Amino acid sequence: MDKRFADIIQLIKQSRTNAIRAVNAELISLYWNIGEYISKKIEQSEWGDSVVTELAKYIQQNEPEIKGFSDKNLWRMKQFYETYKGYPKISTVLREISWSHNLTIDRDIKRPNENPSIGILLCKDKDSEVVEYALSRSLSPTMVSEYKTQLPDKKLLQQKLHELFNKEIIE
Repeated sequence: MDKRFADIIQLIKQSRTNAIRAVNAELISLYWNIGEYISKKIEQSEWGDSVVTELAKYIQQNEPEIKGFSDKNLWRMKQFYETYKGYPKISTVLREISWSHNLTIDRDIKRPNENPSIGILLCKDKDSEVVEYALSRSLSPTMVSEYKTQLPDKKLLQQKLHELFNKEIIE
């Protein structure tokens, strides 16, 4: 590359980076404002939960070129607003990072009314059965088939797993 023009290339790249940051900050502000709007409408009992689905459908039908406003994303915007509304300094910083990074951070924030998800890992190899408990915020409640207030004994689960695999081998 011709070194005489390197400074110009650097100016172009810096300008592009600044433009991306500005667009990102505006998108995060938009998502914040939509989340606030939805939150307040639901809080004031002007909207029920089904209205968010109606809104998503309305946007898709009337403005099909506008993408990213499914009911799932609209709920995320509401959650984003509700999580950080009491922290103005944090909400300002969150405008500096991408939406996907915000969702990752938000997923890992424990809210006061939440307990950690608990999963049970059952593994079988050639010679043994392994039972472990896993605590993770990333285990979605939608993936949990049954809730128990008491965890089963690991030895009992190990025994049942052993019985299940021995039964499959016999059949």
